[in-house]
Amino acid sequence: MNRAESASSDRRTQVQVILMGSVPNLVQWFNLYLYATFAPYFRTEFFDADSANSLVYVYGLFALTFVVRPLGSWLFGRLADVRGRQFALVAAVTLMSVGSAALAVTPTAHSIGAWAAVILAVVSIVQGIATGGEYAAATVLLSESGTRGHRGFFASFQAATIVGGLVLAQTCLLVLLASTDRAAISEWGWRLAFAAGGVAGLASLWWARGLDRAPQKTTVPQADREATMHALFRDHWRPLVWVFLLTAGGSAAFYTYTVTVPSIVRETFFAADGSRGELTASGLVLAAFVVLMVLQPVGGALSDRVGRKNPLVVFGALGLPATGSLVLATGRVTSPIAVFGILVTAFVVLTCYLSVNGIAKAEVFPAHIRALGVGFGYAVANSLFGGTAPLIYHATSAEHSVEFVAYMTVLVAVTLGAALWMKGGSATALDAPNNPR
Repeated sequence: MNRAESASSDRRTQVQVILMGSVPNLVQWFNLYLYATFAPYFRTEFFDADSANSLVYVYGLFALTFVVRPLGSWLFGRLADVRGRQFALVAAVTLMSVGSAALAVTPTAHSIGAWAAVILAVVSIVQGIATGGEYAAATVLLSESGTRGHRGFFASFQAATIVGGLVLAQTCLLVLLASTDRAAISEWGWRLAFAAGGVAGLASLWWARGLDRAPQKTTVPQADREATMHALFRDHWRPLVWVFLLTAGGSAAFYTYTVTVPSIVRETFFAADGSRGELTASGLVLAAFVVLMVLQPVGGALSDRVGRKNPLVVFGALGLPATGSLVLATGRVTSPIAVFGILVTAFVVLTCYLSVNGIAKAEVFPAHIRALGVGFGYAVANSLFGGTAPLIYHATSAEHSVEFVAYMTVLVAVTLGAALWMKGGSATALDAPNNPR
Protein backbone atom coordinates (compact mmCIF):
# COMPACT_ATOMS: atom_id res chain seq x y z
CA MET A 1 0.00 0.00 0.00
CA ASN A 2 1.47 3.35 -1.04
CA ARG A 3 1.47 6.47 1.12
CA ALA A 4 -1.65 7.98 -0.51
CA GLU A 5 -3.63 4.76 -0.04
CA SER A 6 -2.46 4.50 3.58
CA ALA A 7 -3.54 8.08 4.29
CA SER A 8 -6.91 7.44 2.67
CA SER A 9 -7.37 4.30 4.77
CA ASP A 10 -6.47 6.19 7.95
CA ARG A 11 -9.01 8.90 7.15
CA ARG A 12 -11.74 6.32 6.58
CA THR A 13 -10.90 4.67 9.89
CA GLN A 14 -10.98 8.01 11.70
CA VAL A 15 -14.33 8.95 10.18
CA GLN A 16 -15.69 5.52 11.12
CA VAL A 17 -14.58 5.95 14.72
CA ILE A 18 -16.17 9.42 14.89
CA LEU A 19 -19.46 8.00 13.65
CA MET A 20 -19.27 4.96 15.89
CA GLY A 21 -18.74 7.10 18.96
CA SER A 22 -21.06 9.92 17.97
CA VAL A 23 -24.24 8.12 16.86
CA PRO A 24 -24.84 6.27 20.17
CA ASN A 25 -23.93 9.46 22.03
CA LEU A 26 -26.47 11.41 19.96
CA VAL A 27 -29.23 8.94 20.80
CA GLN A 28 -28.30 8.91 24.48
CA TRP A 29 -28.66 12.66 24.86
CA PHE A 30 -31.74 12.81 22.65
CA ASN A 31 -33.46 10.51 25.13
CA LEU A 32 -32.29 12.54 28.11
CA TYR A 33 -33.37 15.88 26.65
CA LEU A 34 -36.79 14.59 25.70
CA TYR A 35 -37.48 14.63 29.42
CA ALA A 36 -36.14 18.15 29.92
CA THR A 37 -37.91 19.51 26.83
CA PHE A 38 -41.32 17.95 27.47
CA ALA A 39 -41.33 18.28 31.27
CA PRO A 40 -43.49 21.45 31.23
CA TYR A 41 -46.10 19.50 29.23
CA PHE A 42 -46.30 16.04 30.80
CA ARG A 43 -46.06 17.33 34.38
CA THR A 44 -49.86 17.48 34.56
CA GLU A 45 -50.06 13.76 33.74
CA PHE A 46 -47.91 12.75 36.71
CA PHE A 47 -48.66 15.43 39.28
CA ASP A 48 -51.67 17.51 40.32
CA ALA A 49 -52.48 19.79 37.39
CA ASP A 50 -53.72 22.48 39.76
CA SER A 51 -50.56 22.48 41.85
CA ALA A 52 -48.25 25.42 41.31
CA ASN A 53 -45.34 23.15 42.29
CA SER A 54 -45.88 20.49 39.61
CA LEU A 55 -43.10 21.93 37.47
CA VAL A 56 -40.79 21.98 40.48
CA TYR A 57 -41.61 18.32 41.14
CA VAL A 58 -40.94 17.20 37.58
CA TYR A 59 -37.64 19.10 37.42
CA GLY A 60 -36.83 17.64 40.82
CA LEU A 61 -37.00 14.19 39.22
CA PHE A 62 -34.85 15.51 36.38
CA ALA A 63 -32.33 16.53 39.04
CA LEU A 64 -32.57 12.97 40.39
CA THR A 65 -31.03 11.70 37.16
CA PHE A 66 -27.95 13.68 38.11
CA VAL A 67 -27.83 12.47 41.70
CA VAL A 68 -27.26 8.89 40.52
CA ARG A 69 -24.78 9.78 37.78
CA PRO A 70 -21.75 9.12 40.00
CA LEU A 71 -23.01 5.54 40.44
CA GLY A 72 -23.29 5.18 36.67
CA SER A 73 -19.83 6.67 36.15
CA TRP A 74 -18.37 4.13 38.56
CA LEU A 75 -20.18 1.14 37.07
CA PHE A 76 -19.68 1.98 33.41
CA GLY A 77 -16.35 3.76 33.87
CA ARG A 78 -14.77 0.63 35.29
CA LEU A 79 -16.52 -1.40 32.60
CA ALA A 80 -15.03 0.89 29.93
CA ASP A 81 -11.53 0.62 31.40
CA VAL A 82 -11.70 -3.17 31.69
CA ARG A 83 -14.00 -4.37 28.88
CA GLY A 84 -13.57 -1.55 26.37
CA ARG A 85 -15.00 1.88 25.60
CA GLN A 86 -17.35 0.59 22.89
CA PHE A 87 -18.82 -2.15 25.08
CA ALA A 88 -19.66 0.32 27.87
CA LEU A 89 -21.10 2.82 25.41
CA VAL A 90 -23.52 0.30 23.90
CA ALA A 91 -24.59 -0.97 27.31
CA ALA A 92 -25.35 2.55 28.55
CA VAL A 93 -27.35 3.49 25.45
CA THR A 94 -29.39 0.29 25.78
CA LEU A 95 -30.30 1.15 29.36
CA MET A 96 -31.28 4.71 28.43
CA SER A 97 -33.47 3.62 25.50
CA VAL A 98 -35.32 1.07 27.59
CA GLY A 99 -36.17 3.90 30.00
CA SER A 100 -37.65 6.06 27.25
CA ALA A 101 -39.68 3.18 25.87
CA ALA A 102 -41.06 2.55 29.37
CA LEU A 103 -42.11 6.19 29.74
CA ALA A 104 -43.94 6.07 26.42
CA VAL A 105 -46.38 3.48 27.83
CA THR A 106 -46.43 4.46 31.52
CA PRO A 107 -49.92 4.97 33.00
CA THR A 108 -50.51 8.46 34.35
CA ALA A 109 -51.71 9.71 37.72
CA HIS A 110 -55.28 9.74 36.36
CA SER A 111 -55.08 5.93 36.13
CA ILE A 112 -52.82 4.74 38.94
CA GLY A 113 -52.48 7.75 41.23
CA ALA A 114 -49.16 8.39 42.96
CA TRP A 115 -47.64 5.23 41.45
CA ALA A 116 -47.21 7.16 38.21
CA ALA A 117 -44.75 9.50 39.93
CA VAL A 118 -42.98 6.47 41.41
CA ILE A 119 -42.51 4.98 37.94
CA LEU A 120 -41.25 8.34 36.67
CA ALA A 121 -38.73 8.42 39.53
CA VAL A 122 -37.51 4.87 38.79
CA VAL A 123 -37.04 5.68 35.10
CA SER A 124 -35.19 8.86 36.06
CA ILE A 125 -32.80 6.81 38.22
CA VAL A 126 -32.19 4.28 35.44
CA GLN A 127 -31.55 6.96 32.84
CA GLY A 128 -29.31 8.88 35.23
CA ILE A 129 -27.13 5.80 35.75
CA ALA A 130 -26.96 5.29 31.99
CA THR A 131 -25.98 8.90 31.32
CA GLY A 132 -23.32 8.88 34.05
CA GLY A 133 -21.63 5.94 32.40
CA GLU A 134 -22.10 6.94 28.78
CA TYR A 135 -20.41 10.34 29.11
CA ALA A 136 -17.00 8.93 29.99
CA ALA A 137 -17.16 6.08 27.46
CA ALA A 138 -17.95 8.43 24.56
CA THR A 139 -15.52 11.14 25.68
CA VAL A 140 -12.59 8.77 26.10
CA LEU A 141 -13.35 6.81 22.93
CA LEU A 142 -13.28 9.92 20.76
CA SER A 143 -10.35 11.50 22.62
CA GLU A 144 -8.19 8.40 22.19
CA SER A 145 -9.16 7.93 18.55
CA GLY A 146 -7.68 11.20 17.34
CA THR A 147 -4.08 11.56 16.32
CA ARG A 148 -1.88 14.15 18.01
CA GLY A 149 -2.71 17.59 16.69
CA HIS A 150 -6.30 16.60 15.89
CA ARG A 151 -7.59 15.21 19.18
CA GLY A 152 -9.54 18.32 20.07
CA PHE A 153 -11.41 18.10 16.77
CA PHE A 154 -12.21 14.41 17.30
CA ALA A 155 -13.31 14.86 20.91
CA SER A 156 -15.53 17.83 20.03
CA PHE A 157 -17.95 15.51 18.24
CA GLN A 158 -18.98 14.23 21.66
CA ALA A 159 -20.10 17.78 22.50
CA ALA A 160 -21.64 18.24 19.04
CA THR A 161 -23.81 15.16 19.48
CA ILE A 162 -24.83 16.22 22.99
CA VAL A 163 -26.22 19.37 21.39
CA GLY A 164 -27.53 17.22 18.55
CA GLY A 165 -29.70 15.46 21.13
CA LEU A 166 -31.10 18.85 22.09
CA VAL A 167 -31.76 19.64 18.43
CA LEU A 168 -33.69 16.40 17.94
CA ALA A 169 -35.72 16.92 21.12
CA GLN A 170 -36.55 20.50 20.15
CA THR A 171 -37.47 19.34 16.65
CA CYS A 172 -39.94 16.84 18.12
CA LEU A 173 -41.51 19.62 20.16
CA LEU A 174 -41.64 22.01 17.21
CA VAL A 175 -43.34 19.42 14.98
CA LEU A 176 -45.95 18.75 17.64
CA LEU A 177 -46.55 22.45 18.29
CA ALA A 178 -47.01 23.03 14.56
CA SER A 179 -49.47 20.15 14.18
CA THR A 180 -51.45 20.32 17.43
CA ASP A 181 -51.82 22.43 20.57
CA ARG A 182 -50.36 22.56 24.07
CA ALA A 183 -53.22 20.57 25.59
CA ALA A 184 -52.77 17.70 23.13
CA ILE A 185 -49.01 17.60 23.75
CA SER A 186 -49.66 17.43 27.48
CA GLU A 187 -52.17 14.62 26.99
CA TRP A 188 -50.50 12.34 24.44
CA GLY A 189 -47.86 14.17 22.38
CA TRP A 190 -45.10 13.54 24.90
CA ARG A 191 -45.69 9.80 24.54
CA LEU A 192 -44.89 9.98 20.83
CA ALA A 193 -41.65 11.78 21.66
CA PHE A 194 -40.51 9.14 24.16
CA ALA A 195 -41.50 6.37 21.75
CA ALA A 196 -39.31 8.04 19.12
CA GLY A 197 -36.46 8.00 21.64
CA GLY A 198 -36.89 4.28 22.23
CA VAL A 199 -36.94 3.53 18.49
CA ALA A 200 -33.85 5.69 17.97
CA GLY A 201 -32.12 3.64 20.65
CA LEU A 202 -32.85 0.40 18.81
CA ALA A 203 -31.56 1.95 15.60
CA SER A 204 -28.32 3.02 17.28
CA LEU A 205 -27.80 -0.50 18.60
CA TRP A 206 -28.08 -1.79 15.05
CA TRP A 207 -25.50 0.80 14.06
CA ALA A 208 -23.28 -0.22 16.97
CA ARG A 209 -22.79 -3.68 15.47
CA GLY A 210 -19.90 -2.08 13.61
CA LEU A 211 -18.17 -1.07 16.83
CA ASP A 212 -16.32 -4.36 16.89
CA ARG A 213 -14.38 -3.12 13.88
CA ALA A 214 -13.28 0.06 15.63
CA PRO A 215 -9.68 0.24 16.87
CA GLN A 216 -9.34 -0.91 20.45
CA LYS A 217 -8.28 1.87 22.77
CA THR A 218 -8.01 0.19 26.12
CA THR A 219 -5.29 -1.41 28.15
CA VAL A 220 -5.80 -4.35 30.45
CA PRO A 221 -5.27 -3.23 34.05
CA GLN A 222 -2.28 -4.84 35.74
CA ALA A 223 -1.88 -5.61 39.41
CA ASP A 224 -0.10 -2.31 40.11
CA ARG A 225 -2.35 -0.32 37.80
CA GLU A 226 -5.87 -1.27 38.79
CA ALA A 227 -8.91 0.69 37.60
CA THR A 228 -10.63 1.00 40.97
CA MET A 229 -12.05 3.83 43.06
CA HIS A 230 -9.36 3.20 45.65
CA ALA A 231 -6.64 3.66 43.05
CA LEU A 232 -8.38 6.74 41.68
CA PHE A 233 -8.51 8.47 45.08
CA ARG A 234 -5.05 7.28 46.11
CA ASP A 235 -3.02 7.97 42.98
CA HIS A 236 -5.03 10.42 40.88
CA TRP A 237 -6.85 12.68 43.34
CA ARG A 238 -5.30 15.88 41.98
CA PRO A 239 -6.63 15.53 38.42
CA LEU A 240 -9.90 14.24 39.89
CA VAL A 241 -10.33 17.44 41.94
CA TRP A 242 -9.42 19.52 38.91
CA VAL A 243 -12.05 17.79 36.75
CA PHE A 244 -14.63 18.39 39.48
CA LEU A 245 -13.85 22.12 39.72
CA LEU A 246 -13.73 22.58 35.94
CA THR A 247 -17.10 20.86 35.56
CA ALA A 248 -18.86 22.75 38.35
CA GLY A 249 -19.48 26.07 36.58
CA GLY A 250 -19.33 24.72 33.05
CA SER A 251 -22.01 22.13 33.73
CA ALA A 252 -24.25 24.60 35.56
CA ALA A 253 -23.90 27.07 32.69
CA PHE A 254 -24.63 24.39 30.09
CA TYR A 255 -27.91 23.33 31.69
CA THR A 256 -28.88 26.92 32.38
CA TYR A 257 -28.23 27.89 28.74
CA THR A 258 -29.83 24.81 27.18
CA VAL A 259 -32.66 23.79 29.55
CA THR A 260 -33.64 26.75 31.74
CA VAL A 261 -33.25 29.54 29.18
CA PRO A 262 -35.29 27.81 26.41
CA SER A 263 -38.14 27.28 28.88
CA ILE A 264 -37.91 30.98 29.84
CA VAL A 265 -38.02 31.99 26.17
CA ARG A 266 -41.08 29.81 25.45
CA GLU A 267 -42.99 31.06 28.46
CA THR A 268 -42.10 34.70 27.70
CA PHE A 269 -43.29 34.42 24.09
CA PHE A 270 -46.38 32.42 25.11
CA ALA A 271 -47.36 35.14 27.57
CA ALA A 272 -46.92 37.76 24.85
CA ASP A 273 -48.59 36.01 21.90
CA GLY A 274 -50.17 32.73 23.04
CA SER A 275 -49.62 29.55 21.04
CA ARG A 276 -48.22 31.42 18.05
CA GLY A 277 -45.59 32.99 20.30
CA GLU A 278 -44.70 29.60 21.77
CA LEU A 279 -44.22 28.18 18.27
CA THR A 280 -42.00 31.13 17.32
CA ALA A 281 -39.93 30.69 20.47
CA SER A 282 -39.44 26.98 19.80
CA GLY A 283 -38.24 27.75 16.28
CA LEU A 284 -35.77 30.33 17.59
CA VAL A 285 -34.40 27.94 20.20
CA LEU A 286 -34.04 25.15 17.64
CA ALA A 287 -32.16 27.42 15.19
CA ALA A 288 -29.84 28.58 17.97
CA PHE A 289 -29.15 24.98 19.01
CA VAL A 290 -28.19 24.12 15.43
CA VAL A 291 -25.66 26.96 15.54
CA LEU A 292 -24.34 25.65 18.87
CA MET A 293 -23.97 22.15 17.42
CA VAL A 294 -22.03 23.38 14.38
CA LEU A 295 -19.73 25.47 16.58
CA GLN A 296 -18.43 22.44 18.51
CA PRO A 297 -16.05 20.99 15.85
CA VAL A 298 -14.87 24.54 15.15
CA GLY A 299 -14.02 25.02 18.81
CA GLY A 300 -12.36 21.61 19.02
CA ALA A 301 -10.20 22.25 15.96
CA LEU A 302 -9.25 25.68 17.32
CA SER A 303 -8.09 24.08 20.58
CA ASP A 304 -5.69 21.91 18.58
CA ARG A 305 -3.98 25.15 17.53
CA VAL A 306 -4.21 27.36 20.63
CA GLY A 307 -4.36 24.70 23.35
CA ARG A 308 -7.15 23.67 25.72
CA LYS A 309 -6.44 26.24 28.41
CA ASN A 310 -7.07 29.39 26.39
CA PRO A 311 -10.68 28.63 25.37
CA LEU A 312 -11.52 27.52 28.92
CA VAL A 313 -10.18 30.77 30.34
CA VAL A 314 -12.18 32.74 27.75
CA PHE A 315 -15.33 30.87 28.77
CA GLY A 316 -14.76 31.66 32.44
CA ALA A 317 -13.98 35.33 31.84
CA LEU A 318 -16.90 35.96 29.46
CA GLY A 319 -19.27 33.58 31.22
CA LEU A 320 -19.22 35.66 34.40
CA PRO A 321 -21.28 38.51 32.85
CA ALA A 322 -22.90 36.46 30.07
CA THR A 323 -24.74 33.94 32.25
CA GLY A 324 -26.64 36.51 34.31
CA SER A 325 -27.35 38.70 31.29
CA LEU A 326 -28.78 35.73 29.39
CA VAL A 327 -31.18 34.71 32.15
CA LEU A 328 -32.41 38.24 32.81
CA ALA A 329 -32.71 39.28 29.14
CA THR A 330 -34.65 36.25 27.89
CA GLY A 331 -37.29 36.82 30.56
CA ARG A 332 -37.99 40.31 29.22
CA VAL A 333 -37.19 40.48 25.49
CA THR A 334 -39.84 39.37 22.97
CA SER A 335 -38.20 40.46 19.70
CA PRO A 336 -37.36 37.27 17.73
CA ILE A 337 -34.25 38.81 16.15
CA ALA A 338 -32.98 40.13 19.47
CA VAL A 339 -33.58 36.82 21.28
CA PHE A 340 -31.85 34.82 18.54
CA GLY A 341 -28.87 37.18 18.71
CA ILE A 342 -28.71 36.87 22.50
CA LEU A 343 -28.84 33.07 22.33
CA VAL A 344 -26.16 32.77 19.63
CA THR A 345 -23.84 35.15 21.49
CA ALA A 346 -24.25 33.13 24.67
CA PHE A 347 -23.67 29.89 22.77
CA VAL A 348 -20.40 31.19 21.33
CA VAL A 349 -19.24 31.74 24.91
CA LEU A 350 -20.49 28.30 25.95
CA THR A 351 -18.62 26.67 23.05
CA CYS A 352 -15.32 27.75 24.60
CA TYR A 353 -16.10 25.31 27.42
CA LEU A 354 -18.27 22.67 25.80
CA SER A 355 -16.07 21.86 22.80
CA VAL A 356 -12.89 21.55 24.88
CA ASN A 357 -13.78 20.19 28.31
CA GLY A 358 -13.98 16.53 27.29
CA ILE A 359 -10.52 16.32 25.73
CA ALA A 360 -9.05 18.46 28.53
CA LYS A 361 -10.31 15.95 31.10
CA ALA A 362 -9.16 12.92 29.13
CA GLU A 363 -5.65 14.34 28.83
CA VAL A 364 -4.99 14.35 32.58
CA PHE A 365 -5.59 10.64 33.29
CA PRO A 366 -3.54 7.59 32.18
CA ALA A 367 -5.27 5.09 29.89
CA HIS A 368 -5.90 2.35 32.45
CA ILE A 369 -8.11 4.57 34.63
CA ARG A 370 -9.11 7.30 32.18
CA ALA A 371 -12.81 6.48 31.79
CA LEU A 372 -13.32 6.09 35.54
CA GLY A 373 -11.48 9.32 36.34
CA VAL A 374 -13.16 11.42 33.67
CA GLY A 375 -16.60 9.98 34.37
CA PHE A 376 -16.58 10.15 38.16
CA GLY A 377 -15.16 13.66 38.44
CA TYR A 378 -17.65 14.91 35.88
CA ALA A 379 -20.61 13.05 37.35
CA VAL A 380 -20.18 14.30 40.92
CA ALA A 381 -19.91 17.95 39.86
CA ASN A 382 -22.69 17.48 37.32
CA SER A 383 -25.03 16.02 39.92
CA LEU A 384 -24.36 18.81 42.41
CA PHE A 385 -24.44 21.79 40.08
CA GLY A 386 -25.55 20.87 36.55
CA GLY A 387 -28.83 19.04 37.00
CA THR A 388 -29.88 21.17 39.92
CA ALA A 389 -29.65 24.45 37.97
CA PRO A 390 -33.14 24.19 36.33
CA LEU A 391 -34.62 23.04 39.63
CA ILE A 392 -33.09 25.93 41.59
CA TYR A 393 -34.31 28.44 39.02
CA HIS A 394 -37.88 27.13 38.93
CA ALA A 395 -38.01 26.73 42.70
CA THR A 396 -37.37 30.46 43.13
CA SER A 397 -39.84 33.18 42.20
CA ALA A 398 -39.17 35.73 39.49
CA GLU A 399 -38.27 38.24 42.20
CA HIS A 400 -35.33 36.08 43.20
CA SER A 401 -33.75 35.73 39.75
CA VAL A 402 -30.93 38.02 40.88
CA GLU A 403 -30.00 35.50 43.57
CA PHE A 404 -29.95 32.74 40.97
CA VAL A 405 -27.69 34.85 38.76
CA ALA A 406 -25.34 35.42 41.71
CA TYR A 407 -25.24 31.67 42.36
CA MET A 408 -24.36 30.98 38.73
CA THR A 409 -21.68 33.68 38.74
CA VAL A 410 -19.92 32.02 41.68
CA LEU A 411 -19.94 28.64 39.94
CA VAL A 412 -18.55 30.06 36.68
CA ALA A 413 -15.84 31.76 38.72
CA VAL A 414 -14.88 28.34 40.13
CA THR A 415 -14.48 27.00 36.60
CA LEU A 416 -12.42 30.05 35.66
CA GLY A 417 -10.13 29.32 38.59
CA ALA A 418 -9.73 25.71 37.45
CA ALA A 419 -8.91 26.86 33.92
CA LEU A 420 -6.25 29.25 35.21
CA TRP A 421 -4.85 26.42 37.37
CA MET A 422 -4.52 24.21 34.29
CA LYS A 423 -0.96 23.36 33.26
CA GLY A 424 0.29 24.39 29.84
CA GLY A 425 2.45 22.39 27.48
CA SER A 426 1.70 20.09 24.58
CA ALA A 427 2.54 16.69 26.09
CA THR A 428 -0.37 15.00 27.89
CA ALA A 429 -1.30 11.59 29.29
CA LEU A 430 -2.69 10.72 25.85
CA ASP A 431 0.89 10.87 24.58
CA ALA A 432 2.15 8.32 27.11
CA PRO A 433 3.83 5.22 25.64
CA ASN A 434 1.04 2.88 26.86
CA ASN A 435 -1.62 4.96 25.13
CA PRO A 436 -2.86 3.57 21.79
CA ARG A 437 -1.95 6.83 20.08
